[in-house]
Amino acid sequence: MTKLLLALALVVATQSHAATIYLCKAYNGSMFWTSASCSSKNALVERIETVPDLPFDQQVELARGNMKRSGSSVTSTTQATSNDQLCGRLITELHEIEGRYSKGYWQSVDTVNQDQKRTIAIRSQLRGNNCRLQ
Repeated sequence: MTKLLLALALVVATQSHAATIYLCKAYNGSMFWTSASCSSKNALVERIETVPDLPFDQQVELARGNMKRSGSSVTSTTQATSNDQLCGRLITELHEIEGRYSKGYWQSVDTVNQDQKRTIAIRSQLRGNNCRLQ
């Protein structure tokens, strides 16, 4: 069944356009696949896969298969590398938030409140993971 699905995917891939799906990690640690960017779902990107234009469930199945074949998965990374990547993503997100205010552009109250809450959460995660802010 899996071989048939992969063969079908290859045939379809040559006849149609490719799509991009994202494996996202929510701030609470849960993982999910989406066709939208992870940031639009308030999550961090863990993996990006290019898959054929198929129903979303089949795209996810193919992406999971690609992860297994490549020998990489979120759980197989070493703790140090994973921590470094997490720190890098958190620092990048913190700089993006701070950048919105350093330019002097007006922000709505809702945006400011969300950014303040997220900044506190990011700084807490940075401390909890012994991340350096440079």
